Amino acid sequence: MRNMLYSSVSAVAVLGTWLGTAPAALAAAGTQSETAAPAAAQVGTMPASPPAAATPETAEPRPSAGGGLEEIVVTAQKRSENLQRVPISVSVATASELKASGISGVQDLKIAAPGVEVQNQNGYAFPVIRGVGSKAAAPGLEPPVAIYVDGVYYATATSNLMSFNNIQQVEVLKGPQGTLFGRNATGGLIQITTRDPSRDLSGEFNVSYGNYESLKGDAYISGGLSDNVAADLAVNGTVMGDGYGTNLFNGRDVYKIEHDIAARSKWLFELGDDTSARLIFDYGSTRHNMNAARIGIGTIAPPPFGPAYAGSKWDINADEHPLIRNRQGGVSLRLDHDFEFVKIASITAYRRSKYEIDFDFDYTPTRGRVVDLEQKDSQFSQELQFLSPDGAAIKWVVGGYYFRANARYPFVNISFAGPAALPTMPPTVLSTTKSAQKNDSLSGFGQATIELVEGLSVTGGLRYTSEKRTLADASQVNTRADGSTVIAFPLTTRSRRFDKLTWRLAVDYQFTSDVLGYVSYNRGFKSGGYNPNVLILPAFLPEVLDSYEAGLKTSLFDRNVRLNLASFYYDYSNVQVQRTISGGTGIANGAKATIYGFEAEIEAQVTDALNLRIGYQYTNGEYDSFPSSVVATPRPAGGFFINNSGSATGNTTILSPKSTLSVAGSYEIPLERGRIVLNSTYYYNSGYYHEPDNVVRQPSYGLLNASVRWESDQGMSISVWGNNLTNEAVASYDGIQPFGATGARRTNYAPPRTYGLTLGYSF
Repeated sequence: MRNMLYSSVSAVAVLGTWLGTAPAALAAAGTQSETAAPAAAQVGTMPASPPAAATPETAEPRPSAGGGLEEIVVTAQKRSENLQRVPISVSVATASELKASGISGVQDLKIAAPGVEVQNQNGYAFPVIRGVGSKAAAPGLEPPVAIYVDGVYYATATSNLMSFNNIQQVEVLKGPQGTLFGRNATGGLIQITTRDPSRDLSGEFNVSYGNYESLKGDAYISGGLSDNVAADLAVNGTVMGDGYGTNLFNGRDVYKIEHDIAARSKWLFELGDDTSARLIFDYGSTRHNMNAARIGIGTIAPPPFGPAYAGSKWDINADEHPLIRNRQGGVSLRLDHDFEFVKIASITAYRRSKYEIDFDFDYTPTRGRVVDLEQKDSQFSQELQFLSPDGAAIKWVVGGYYFRANARYPFVNISFAGPAALPTMPPTVLSTTKSAQKNDSLSGFGQATIELVEGLSVTGGLRYTSEKRTLADASQVNTRADGSTVIAFPLTTRSRRFDKLTWRLAVDYQFTSDVLGYVSYNRGFKSGGYNPNVLILPAFLPEVLDSYEAGLKTSLFDRNVRLNLASFYYDYSNVQVQRTISGGTGIANGAKATIYGFEAEIEAQVTDALNLRIGYQYTNGEYDSFPSSVVATPRPAGGFFINNSGSATGNTTILSPKSTLSVAGSYEIPLERGRIVLNSTYYYNSGYYHEPDNVVRQPSYGLLNASVRWESDQGMSISVWGNNLTNEAVASYDGIQPFGATGARRTNYAPPRTYGLTLGYSF
């Protein structure tokens, strides 16, 4: 590991020195002073007088041949900074890039950010970055990749499969962010920023119609309500007349959205020259059966179920028709004030959600196991930040964060019938679990960057987190066929506290104004907790990830090319891995892993009309020690034998493709009164394993999206688009579902080929 780190540092130094002294075009670019693009052209800047604590430095326009690339502003270090000056690996997608690439929600982000994968199980989002992620679903089981929206952490996995609405940009921070963002950012985080309202009246309206009789509309309107108040409203909705597949049991559609609506409103109050407030309300409601799962292709269900059935990959054959209902909403208030000697930011937020699901738990037409459950979540968070003023010799931020959540199962009902009934005397026909997981977390953090000599800076940061997890009012009662009941797990409440110190140390050197090299060492952790879905499992312990990274950020050829490189090495201990016992999903510890790789992202303004973006990542992950893993072995009669104490040592870590590649291009054709924009995006994934036993594998695949858009000078637009034009059947979730000593492979898929027409108008 040390040799690899030394090699990475040496490579950065050599390449940075070469770039810094390269002849002609590179040298010309390197001698330009650091300035920012005009405010109206910056990507990621905020209109309508943004708060002082979040305002990027402004300067004269940057001269650039052919216009060059726009500056990208990110908030990876709690302040607005040029992406090329931040010693962190960050992938950024702007609103226009998301739309052009056919990225409409969190699950599509892999197309824009190499090394990112977002799995979807029954409406739970499982984001993965660089092979770090989890597939455990239950109240209070938060993913190790955090999702933030406008500075607010969304803890509930059922709330994170959102469709994008009113997006300004999305930042993907790779590697542990344990100092400034804290727990549950072991693998990194996804930071979504929505647009600020402006005082000028403006609006944007789009309506789309596509195959599967899909209808989607979105509307955004913004304007000033007074001299110091501006507000906006963003609404979007989707309905489908046909599903991607059919339930062969009853002929009804599956993979169909009955409705998916969301509304968001942001109010910006300018309370003075140095003070501002942002009040945000949001609400969403969805009803769909995108959780349709079938017995995996090439396998059959274990007896007494099965056999395998025909139909397309999006067809199912289940006697219980799947359905998900989810409602969520929240309110947040951000206050910013600039005291000149210090900037202060306060973010207060409250969220709640209700999630309900019904599905066939044996995935066959044989009446066996049916699940009906409800999950309710509420969370409150308060963050306070103190930041150094603009131009300070030392850039610093200190703050505190409080988080409180209550995630609970009012009920989880698993119904059993016939041969699938639990083997008791008389057999159990219903198992009911009730439980809650409460979380109280308090942390303090600080980070500072000091320039030791011209161009050479050191960054150091610490965060201390104290978190109390409580399993509350947990019980399980089994009902027999004769109506009698048996207490399988008595009413229990218990708590544990987890305390952890995490840190960041980074050294960066500005070889020229356009070439930055850096090395960093970061520690992140994800808190321990309980398994509300499998009450017999003990509390699991925190996982810890030590990350060593070296990177290079460059702007070349008069800033018409942006090339960013990074290599990383992860020492990953006490890995929290999904564990399924008797149909319940939880988390267990006991694994140690090593993950390493490198990535490259390049964007080039090839001509005034042609823009090209390429992203590549190589990842190698292996379990160094995993002595007690769930291991599945195919059974000749169907299904799988399940060994709950097998070994996965030496296996590839889950959701870790060796290679991912994305290529996106846009070409603009000017017209006398408008323009035509051609866009195409290709994404390649070399394939990955879904479980630590490496039995179920997603084969390599490629996705192709394309669009043609006409825009008039009067704000009208027409787009023809197609997503997944190669019609690849890619599993959005796959794996073995254990039922005691046996198990079945169940699979559900991401959307097939979709295409349609969009009409738009903006003013």
